[in-house]
Order: sequence, then C-alpha cells, then structure tokens
Amino acid sequence: MAATDSIFVDSPVLPGVHRQSRLVMRAMLCVLLAFLEGGVALAIVLGSSLAYHIFILGTEVTGFPWTLYLIFGLTAGAIYGNFSATACGRFLDGERHPRATVPESLYGWTAAIALTLLVAFLAGAIGDLSRVSLTSAYVVGIPVILLLRSAVQRELSYRIRLGALHYERVAMVGSRVDVVRFLIDNELWRHGHRVAGVMFLDEITDESGDIQPGALAEFARDHANLKTDYIVVVGPMNDLASVEGIVSEMKRFALNVVYSPATNSSALKILDVVPIGINNALLFMRKPMTRTAVFLKRAMDIAISGTALILLAPLMIGVAIAIRLESPGPVLFRQERRGFNGETFIIWKFRSMRVTESGRMMRQAERDDPRVTRVGRFIRSTSIDELPQLVNVLVGQMSIVGPRPHAVSHDEALSRQLATYAHRQRIKPGITGWAQVNGYRGETRTFDQIEGRTVRDLYYIDNWSLYLDAWIIVLTIFSPAARRNAH
Repeated sequence: MAATDSIFVDSPVLPGVHRQSRLVMRAMLCVLLAFLEGGVALAIVLGSSLAYHIFILGTEVTGFPWTLYLIFGLTAGAIYGNFSATACGRFLDGERHPRATVPESLYGWTAAIALTLLVAFLAGAIGDLSRVSLTSAYVVGIPVILLLRSAVQRELSYRIRLGALHYERVAMVGSRVDVVRFLIDNELWRHGHRVAGVMFLDEITDESGDIQPGALAEFARDHANLKTDYIVVVGPMNDLASVEGIVSEMKRFALNVVYSPATNSSALKILDVVPIGINNALLFMRKPMTRTAVFLKRAMDIAISGTALILLAPLMIGVAIAIRLESPGPVLFRQERRGFNGETFIIWKFRSMRVTESGRMMRQAERDDPRVTRVGRFIRSTSIDELPQLVNVLVGQMSIVGPRPHAVSHDEALSRQLATYAHRQRIKPGITGWAQVNGYRGETRTFDQIEGRTVRDLYYIDNWSLYLDAWIIVLTIFSPAARRNAH
C-alpha cells in the first residue's frame, strides 16, 4: 500500500474529506476577513463624516475634504483590519462563541479609532478633522462592526461544522487501529481540517518489528512539498521511544509534527508543554487567571462593590424596614455556601422567606413557594435580595461576576450528578454570572438545568476577561434572560 493512502482519505466509510468542500488556507482566510472588516471600517468613517458635512454643515460634495478623511478612514480600516486578522486566528483555534466576540470587537474598534486619532495628532492634522463627525463614526460603527463580526463568524462556523470549509491540511501517522479511532472520534472534517494523507505503520513494519525509515522520509517529503499544516503522530503513551524514532526521520523537513496519545478519553486535554528541569512536561490544567488578572478583577470588585454600597444604601435601608414590618425574624439571611477552591463561607442576603435554613439541610426555592413573603417575592424577582452580597464581595469572599455559589447540601448533591460541576469552584463565586444572563437561574432540578448552568460557568472560567465581566454586568441589568426563573 502506498505511503499516502488517498483511497482511505476519500473513502465514504470513514470521515475524511468531503469532495465538495472548499480548502482555503488559514492565512488567506484571515487576510480576506481583515480586508472585509477593514473595508467596512473605512466606509463607516468616510460615510459618517460625509453625511455630517453634507446634511448638518451644508457642505457641497465638491467641498468635502476627501483626501483628509480618506487617509483617516484608510488608517482606521488598516488598524481595525489587523485586529480582525488576530481575532480570526483565535476563532480558527477553536474560540467559536459569538457572544464572546462582542468585547473583542468593541476593543478593536475603540483601539482603531484611538490610534488613528493619535496618528492624526502626531501628524499635526487633528485640528482639520471634525470632532462631531469622528464621534458619530465611532458611535455608528459600534453596532455595525458587532453585527458584521457576529454574522461572519456565524457563517464560518456553520460552513466548518457542515464540512464545507477546510482551512488546514493534516496527515496522519500511526497504526491502523489508532488512526481510524482518532479520525472517527475527532471528526476532523467538521473542524476545518482536511486529511491530506495517512501512513499506516502496520504497512511499513518489517518482520523484525522495525519501521522502514525510507517510507517515513518519503511520506514526510511529500507533505513538505504539499505544504501540509500538521503531521499528526498517533500512538500509545507508553511507547514514546517509537514516537521518537518516527519524529527523528522527519526532522530534515520543514514540517509541524504533533503527537496525539491513542486514547478513548475525551475529558483529559493537553493544554500546553512546559519545561520542568531539562525535560518538557505536558500541561493538563492551568490556573484560570494569572496574578495580573486576579489583581485587576479584585480591583474592579472593590471599586464596584464599594460604590454600589454607598449609592444603594437608602434602598437597602428601605428594604430592611419593609422586611421587618411584614414578618418577624432577622432582616438579613445568612447561609453557608461553598465558594473558591471548595471552601465554605457565609453568604448575606435580605430575608425573603419565613424560614432561615443554614445551608447544610434545606429545600431549594420553588415557583409559588409558600415560604416566600410578599416583600420577599418582590425583592427576589428584582434581585434586590442579593444586594447584601456586595459586602461579601468587598471582603473578598465573592466577586461581582462569577459562578453562583450554592448551599453546601445542594453543592454536594449536584456534584454527584455531574462530575464537572465542582470545576466551577476554580474561581471566586459571583453575584451574577454567564449562566444567569443566559437564563440558567433558579431551580436546578433536571439534569439539563444542571448541565446547562455548569457548561456556561466553565465557559466563563476558560474565557474570562474584564470586557466579558463588563458585558455580563450590562446583560444583568438590561437583559430579560437574566431575570428568567427568578422566584
């Protein structure tokens, strides 16, 4: 059998390549998107400025400073196009969540306009530009660039999942069993990869068990000429010596060679390779936030919670009086919850029920729960009952944004139902979170509710940024989904 098994690659029996799929090189795809979004940025700047001068200032079309604004627009378009190309690279690396692109798009657009203004200032041309037209271009551009980025990535995601768009060539090396399992389990054709060739080690191993080095070299040479993006070596973890021999035969060629363990496990992910001593070690898990990120998030928490406690003090006093007048019992409800790194803490809430359960033994609130008071029903539906948690944030037990903490008894029960549930504790719990603004709030009685909340909390942990926190806060205030299932 030939080293490059094109019959296997095109076979309908196993997922490989759709014959009707389109192959666009990764770099070319990102360049095309950069030109598209950069061109739209140019049109926004030029169009907004032209409209302001003609309809507001009454300038004739011939009197419009075309050259000046064209240069300004081209500069903004080029800078934004560069941010677009960077975002495209991250998107193709697997970050395909449309809502997560909102902060990134807004950051790129803001930076593009700001850097263009800096260039104009340094060139001495800032005084010739209309401040109103530039401000309007920035404001008009926000919804346009957000909608464009979302639409483009949604279309690309659809085509990639359909198997109609591939942007990387990969070749496979390994035993027939390992390679076939890898292809079936990973569905490369639905993730943007085209299988350009396969080398079955079973076919090039002699009677003594040695691999024919000439066949490996020929296979590597063919894919170097084909400009294959990756050669994937699939093999068992306990036979790295054989893998070393395979890679050694390919070192004379300019190739990207990667190794994938032959395993059925989909939960264990290799994130990176880090040097430990003189050897390299596989990184399976990393802290979700760097020290700098922890500092920035904590600074934001202190600023927001401190300011909110001062501004909302009159409202909180009024709620406390209403609770006290309606039913006997404490104004504040204290309950044991499980938080960061699994440690327990006491959470503060306005009492909304006639009972005050500790968190060790309790019953979760239900729709039309008879234990909820009239005042309690109102403050729960408006989330006012959560305001005392600003104190938890201020003292460092919680964050403004993060996975919602559950009572200890609920936490233990949910952990037994879903293995990944406890992974939410790798970051401080929050007053609001990504799951809540996506409608996963309130009861967690069904497995779908538990899984839906957990998946979104883990997504937040893996994709944290200050911009995502700010976006979640905005959605918490204005999005109807954030108040769904509040009872």
